[in-house]
Amino acid sequence: MTYTRRRFLEATGTLAAAAGLGRSVRVVSQSLAGLDQSGAPGVELNVDGAALPDYSRDLERYLVRLANDARGRRKRVIDAISTRQEVLDRQKMVVAELWKMLGGPFERTPLNARVTGIIERPGYRIEKLTFESRPRLYVTVNLYVPAGTGRHPAILGPLGHSVNGKAWPSYQKLFSNLARKGYVVLAYDPFGQGERIEYPGTRSGQSAISGGGTGEHEYAGRRLILLGANFSLFRAWDGIRGIDYLLTRAEVDPERIGCCGQSGGGTMTQFLAALDSRIRVAVVSEGNTENLAQADVEPPGSADDAEQNIVPALARGIDRADLLYAFAPKPLLVTITLHDAGHTYSPEYVASSFDLIDEYKRVYGLLGAGDRVSLQATTVSHGYVYEMRRATYTWFNRWFEMKDADDGETSQAVESDATLFVTPTGFVTSSFGGETALSLTRRMAEAVHTPASLSVDDVRTRVRTVLGIEESRGAPLAARALAIIRKPGYRAEQFEFTSDHEIHTPGWLLTPDNAGASTPTLLYVGEGAAWSSVAEDAFAERLCAKEGCRVAVIDVRGRGDCAIGYPQRGRFYFPDRIPDEAYLTWFTLMLGRPLLGGQVYDTLRALEYLRARPDVGAAVSLVGDGPHGVIALYTAALDPRTRGVALRQTVTDYRSLAVAERYTQPFGIYAYGILREFDLLDVARAVGPRPVLLLNPVTPRGEPAGRVAADLYKSVTNVTLRTVDAGEDPVQVLASWASGR
Repeated sequence: MTYTRRRFLEATGTLAAAAGLGRSVRVVSQSLAGLDQSGAPGVELNVDGAALPDYSRDLERYLVRLANDARGRRKRVIDAISTRQEVLDRQKMVVAELWKMLGGPFERTPLNARVTGIIERPGYRIEKLTFESRPRLYVTVNLYVPAGTGRHPAILGPLGHSVNGKAWPSYQKLFSNLARKGYVVLAYDPFGQGERIEYPGTRSGQSAISGGGTGEHEYAGRRLILLGANFSLFRAWDGIRGIDYLLTRAEVDPERIGCCGQSGGGTMTQFLAALDSRIRVAVVSEGNTENLAQADVEPPGSADDAEQNIVPALARGIDRADLLYAFAPKPLLVTITLHDAGHTYSPEYVASSFDLIDEYKRVYGLLGAGDRVSLQATTVSHGYVYEMRRATYTWFNRWFEMKDADDGETSQAVESDATLFVTPTGFVTSSFGGETALSLTRRMAEAVHTPASLSVDDVRTRVRTVLGIEESRGAPLAARALAIIRKPGYRAEQFEFTSDHEIHTPGWLLTPDNAGASTPTLLYVGEGAAWSSVAEDAFAERLCAKEGCRVAVIDVRGRGDCAIGYPQRGRFYFPDRIPDEAYLTWFTLMLGRPLLGGQVYDTLRALEYLRARPDVGAAVSLVGDGPHGVIALYTAALDPRTRGVALRQTVTDYRSLAVAERYTQPFGIYAYGILREFDLLDVARAVGPRPVLLLNPVTPRGEPAGRVAADLYKSVTNVTLRTVDAGEDPVQVLASWASGR
């Protein structure tokens, strides 16, 4: 469809839409209605008050569709299983794929266990000890050993997100009562909790990372995503080596190994149940027993912190239910509290847990073990509470044939944290030194080699694959102009276009009054909302009004006016999971469609839209600001028609981010296994021979990269590094670059 400029303006009020990439064109126009006048002085409105666009549900609808598709695919596979052999085949597949996604297993190395103290109590003793789950990776353990001779059943106790790890009162009650009943119990601190806090605060049990243990899990887990691994690998390996240690003890019956955990420890029990066949009986108490792709999901749904997510499971046909599916037909008890729905977990938690149990009952039935799976519930708040502890005792007593043990509890005083300390200081790092999640990640990063000498086509293929960008997946490009505002020296047009089925991309186009064929056009992608960038004296407005550039600014999905709206339910749960994009990022990573890839796709579609306009033409350059500079860089590499790309205060590379002790870059710029495929240097090289300008590049902490950036990019011939000093205006620098000066 071809327009003269005059016909174009008359038909759409500066609306343009065209058939990019062979797509058909659909032009949308809406007249003003219901207002006494069309707008304030200098304003032309093309939409009435009843039709003001709201983009806050677009991303939600898109993600719900992807989740429903993933749920449907998996359900069809599960429902088609009808024989014992088919169950066994799926279990084998799940375990193999799980190890691949996690990035393991590791090599078994000497445990080097040592006891640092013993506490004697009536009916049992507590041995304070360490073992090395990997060389010099010290795991702090309280081993509860019952009085009496002979071999006993043993219980591995992975812990939830308690501040003081193994010393949490309800855990102590559980472990000591199990010991009194005749069980050996191995309770160990997870990474980032108890004595294994890696960023120690001013007192024991305190982390310097915001969010405490959960924050430390996130800090470690995000790094591993870049390497194509999951943090649950580190967590599960500690548990597997814990079983290895139990089997060295003369008090332990190797045929009677159980595992129980609550909350995050319940989720870890799910992982261990799938990965370690030596576990004979399992109790998952208030763990994350809900699928990600669940019915009626409200994104980010059941996405949780790094240790509880499996990336990119849904892209490989696996969901959380498969962890315990792989445990059948061994005895399994799942406990939940109805209070968790919309508080500790997503609003669908209870319904999803029942869905999973129905699935397990069916598979247990196919294996002739229908009496070995059970769900029990309470209504009190989240915790390993009395009734859940009693259910745990009963379940283990039944299946380990502990005929003389009851399901009651003996009252006792809770030990102080210091009493249970394995280390002199309460911190492994200051007491013993050794490895940490960070040092182990750095070792893994050394072994992950980005392929050398990638061709431009190789880079583009790898970028599309890693970011989940299909060559052609969007709806026909449909666009409309919402308003035109005439300002001194330029015109601001508010527009929107359809990017990807449910996704609409809004933006602004600022055009100088004297614009001509030589006027440079910039597509700007920044951290802030588009409207804030075009406000008076804002970045884009200055590029246009003062420097004479034509500037388009868009809101990619998840940002600005396209930020996802708060889900309708879960008012206690979702507010902490929406603002920083992290949980949405986890959700999309598990779907195999990273949020970053969708944002790059929106930017590619914005280039289509701009080129379709006769007042713009094909010559468009990209500008990316802050972390969003990576969006502009990827877009420039994938679209060879862009003139070049400039990045301002953008991180230099992913490898430094993967090994940084501290970092501030948002999780939204991550994707699974990037460093196995490419780094930002390769992407910049693939833009060539078109120019890439790096303005004030930054480190993972957002500090000036300086000489480090120069050394890093010295062999990338199409890249220019420029430091803008305090006295210079970056707007002028960008305008000069865009004009070829």
